Amino acid sequence: MRKVFDKYLENLWNNYSKDPAKILVHTGTIGWALSSAAQITAILFNDKISAKDKTFLIPQETFDAAVNIGCFYLLTSGIKKFSQKLVTTGKILPRAIRAYMDKSPFKDSYGKFGFNMEKDLKPLASFEPYKKSYTAFKNIFTGGSTIGATVLSCNIVTPLLRNELASFSHNTIVKRANEGKNQVFTKEELENKDSKVFQLKYKPALYNNHTGGMKV
Repeated sequence: MRKVFDKYLENLWNNYSKDPAKILVHTGTIGWALSSAAQITAILFNDKISAKDKTFLIPQETFDAAVNIGCFYLLTSGIKKFSQKLVTTGKILPRAIRAYMDKSPFKDSYGKFGFNMEKDLKPLASFEPYKKSYTAFKNIFTGGSTIGATVLSCNIVTPLLRNELASFSHNTIVKRANEGKNQVFTKEELENKDSKVFQLKYKPALYNNHTGGMKV
């Protein structure tokens, strides 16, 4: 058991020690997944929610979970990789390292997206004194960018995307419920969607026209 645990710690160190920002992306994604699973489980085992309501609440929460998790991971990992690329290509560097690069054999090459500081400068012994500060700067810059991406995703992008999808779903359900001869909503009710009459009719329409198809 001890060997397994030691191997696990070694794998964690190998995966995250050279790229600390990666753990922010992974733990954040896992956090969203666990939060969503807890929300769905709470609905599933809540005796106060009828089986009829669960048939559309669970697919709805599952869809929200997919949006939350997917948006968070794609945005944070994308910004992390981009910010890391800015440093490894030499586009963004500390002043001391930039001064060194301006006097190096790569003074005309660094800063271009085909350049790689870590690979191209590896043979240069003169870069050795700058390695620690370079690595520290890369980790701090990438970590800060990733933290900013998590804030952007959780507080701005994900809520906006969720609201847009919810609005689209709402309008689709209302449209389906009002097609054909058996119209659910009158013209006056559609013009006043905040009315109590509309809200009372909307929930049955949501159930009857929902395409989730999940049975509980």
